[in-house]
Amino acid sequence: MAGVDVALGIAGIGVALPALAETVVRYGRSVVSKYSTFKDSQGEHDTQKLLVKLHWDEIQATILFFATSCDRFDPTVRDLVEAHLQTLLKKFEVVILNLHKNLRPDNEIRRLRYAVFGKHILDDLINDLEKWQTRFLQYLQLITFTGHRLIDPGSPAAVLAEKAPPLKAFTRLQDLAAIDPGHNVVPNPPKESDYPDSLSISLRCCNVFVFPRPSTSPSAPTIDLLDRRYCDKDQDNVDYIRQIVRQTARILSAADPEAMGILPCRGFIHRPRLGRFDLVLSLPSTTTTYPRSLRDLLTDPLHGGHASHSLTERLFFAKRLAQAVFYMHTSKLVHKNIRPESILVLPAAPSTSSGDSSAGQIKRQSKKSVFPYVLGRPALVGFDNVRQVELDWASKRNGTLSWEEDIYQHPSRHGATAARYYSVQHDVYSLGVVLIEIALLQSFVVFDEELDDFRPNVALWGKALPSVEGLKNGESGAGEGVMAHLEKLAKLEVPVVMGDKYRKVILSCLDGIGEQGEETDDVELRD
Repeated sequence: MAGVDVALGIAGIGVALPALAETVVRYGRSVVSKYSTFKDSQGEHDTQKLLVKLHWDEIQATILFFATSCDRFDPTVRDLVEAHLQTLLKKFEVVILNLHKNLRPDNEIRRLRYAVFGKHILDDLINDLEKWQTRFLQYLQLITFTGHRLIDPGSPAAVLAEKAPPLKAFTRLQDLAAIDPGHNVVPNPPKESDYPDSLSISLRCCNVFVFPRPSTSPSAPTIDLLDRRYCDKDQDNVDYIRQIVRQTARILSAADPEAMGILPCRGFIHRPRLGRFDLVLSLPSTTTTYPRSLRDLLTDPLHGGHASHSLTERLFFAKRLAQAVFYMHTSKLVHKNIRPESILVLPAAPSTSSGDSSAGQIKRQSKKSVFPYVLGRPALVGFDNVRQVELDWASKRNGTLSWEEDIYQHPSRHGATAARYYSVQHDVYSLGVVLIEIALLQSFVVFDEELDDFRPNVALWGKALPSVEGLKNGESGAGEGVMAHLEKLAKLEVPVVMGDKYRKVILSCLDGIGEQGEETDDVELRD
């Protein structure tokens, strides 16, 4: 147990550490140690041992963080963390008990019994540790929403946060969000001359533009994205828009597409003659193809609404998207435009194209390496209407007259003038609508070749089609009819392919705002 004592000493908490957290840490280290012993005795590959150690190191740092800071948390959060630690402790007790059953009195492994009954316990440990860490991160979101600063610089918790990337990411986001809006965005902000507007390329069914830049490596061209935000100097508060664009660029500069589902930002460009600001986002260096939006993929004729992806793939995609929204809210920003046009799908297994891959000759990947054969990874974009959570005064409560956008908005946001200011819960509602499309792998909107325009997908809307048509005409009650149909899909269609838990998540998203637009204080929704 020397390792635990050292950890507690480094944390500067010693006997002040709550007994429950101390016990969980002690049992956890015992489990990891025994795991290593069993793997060594079986002569198995040490990759799994490394994964277990990495997961446990993060969980241990997170537990110690909660122990050092729990007196500052809301009572509801403290109760949830305590219950979570109790459950984790029971899990460790069961693992230790089962491992002991696979040992002889002389501590030699009973190999036959281990192979039949015990091996799966250790093999499942990696997945379990991943799940526990994810749940701890949910509590970090609750802490953020209750108004607490996650970690004070120089505190024992700050030392622990360096050992857990998720904690470190939260701290970085909060630091950036707290910087004076007048502070420079990045050391070397992009210049307008480096991004000629005439060279940007539009993407089908997407809110961003591609800008291929020359690269020092011909096999790895650099692809940037331009996320445009328009403003009218005669009607808009340009100073505020500049401030929120600067704040957004600063926060996104710390984004990690792998950990957050958000692309890093190189800065922004103000084009006053064109009446807009451009956020410059960078795709991962391994990306050698133009990304596609989720809407583009779901409405691709080659897809046809019949692509088959495993439950694991869909859950991974949905979780990554929810995580991206979560990080936005952690930074005290609301997105205001979450829909398939604002979700890029990055290839799951990027590969370089053969021959010359200069900016003008970037090609799409082979057929078997992209959607619909591979679902890929989401990246949230479309920051053209982002604002800070607290600044209701900056919102004109402008709604939208576009039915394609309204189906992703709560009814309290419909019409030319919305009934309510936009809030975090409205973002969560939009996320719930998109989660339905991910579950069913169908789009609520399809392209009609004859009309040369988009129309509602009759296969999904069914008897609710008149409500969608009512949105087009601004009819009263149409939004409520659309919402009722979305809830019906979540209750009846989604569980067939994704299960009841996914259904509950969607309904929590859709139910997070009261009938008159009141924001609920639902802990499950925030979790």
